[in-house]
Amino acid sequence: MLLQKYRENKEALKQIGREALAESRRMGLTISAKDRQNEAKDSTKQERRGDRSPVTAR
Repeated sequence: MLLQKYRENKEALKQIGREALAESRRMGLTISAKDRQNEAKDSTKQERRGDRSPVTAR
């Protein structure tokens, strides 16, 4: 139960970060190199997930 909540919170925080980056871009602010690396890593992971069938949670 706690592990499931941890995963949900982790994903929610990642989503908040993605939205913050998108808002920063809309406002014309500079994006740090670390944020760009994380964004590239995240998009790579999402592409890989698209190739796999979803795993059911226990």
